Amino acid sequence: MKRMMLLLLAAFVLLCGCENNKKPSPTPENNVPVKEGLEIHVLDIGKADAILLVCDGETMLIDAGLSEHGSVVTDYLKSHGVTSLNYAVVTHGDKDHVGGMAEVLRNFSVGKIILSPKKENSPEYVSMTKAVNDTNTPWEYAKLLTEYSLGGAKLTVLAPGKKALEKGDDNDSSIVFRLEYKGRTALLMGDALTRTEKEMREDGYALKAEVIKIGHHGKKDATTKKFIKEVAPQYAVITCSKEEPAEADALNVLRAFSVQVFRTDERGTVVFSTDGTKWEVGTER
Repeated sequence: MKRMMLLLLAAFVLLCGCENNKKPSPTPENNVPVKEGLEIHVLDIGKADAILLVCDGETMLIDAGLSEHGSVVTDYLKSHGVTSLNYAVVTHGDKDHVGGMAEVLRNFSVGKIILSPKKENSPEYVSMTKAVNDTNTPWEYAKLLTEYSLGGAKLTVLAPGKKALEKGDDNDSSIVFRLEYKGRTALLMGDALTRTEKEMREDGYALKAEVIKIGHHGKKDATTKKFIKEVAPQYAVITCSKEEPAEADALNVLRAFSVQVFRTDERGTVVFSTDGTKWEVGTER
């Protein structure tokens, strides 16, 4: 009981009272061997998200899967030469996105962690907030249209919007990023659902992107025809498992627009890379 009270207190301190004490984000330093270009690593950890961005020697981790994936994600980062992270992102509080982040925070120095505005009180979320406090990691809530620089790339927050936060569920509280690098574009959807897709369209955001990380693991409650028509992607990647694969509704929409689909349950970890001229796609299998 005493331990649980301490954890809840840590979460309360972080999420309710310490925003004014945030440290400024440190000047980004190269934390992988400097190699010009952008890489998007979509890890194969089943129906869960962990995405590593590497751009011109700087790094961002978006989500870290379930608690049991913490060591998997940590080992993957180390095997790719990551020694610290410029940014870590928790797109929303579901356990298959936030679960492994506490272990990541305890293994890597993080310049800043970016959180969805919707707070949670699950054990996984509380563990993450305790790790933020224990490591004194600067943090902030994602705000619409905020831009983050990662090497030569720019990431713009397009969600969650006001309607999704007020009326949606946990998945609709997902942070959505649009990434641009030397004319190449990608849209990273977290678990955003049709409500968020509609809100982004109605708000008139630039949504066109050559690569899209499909929302909510390819379930039928995301990936509408109107949305994919507007995004007009060439490539889509879906994080899913053999036990819970992508559903026919989403796959049929993507086929209707001739999008080349990469599923982690079929292809393993998927890596998109570019020097700014074209995309290359590598898969584990």
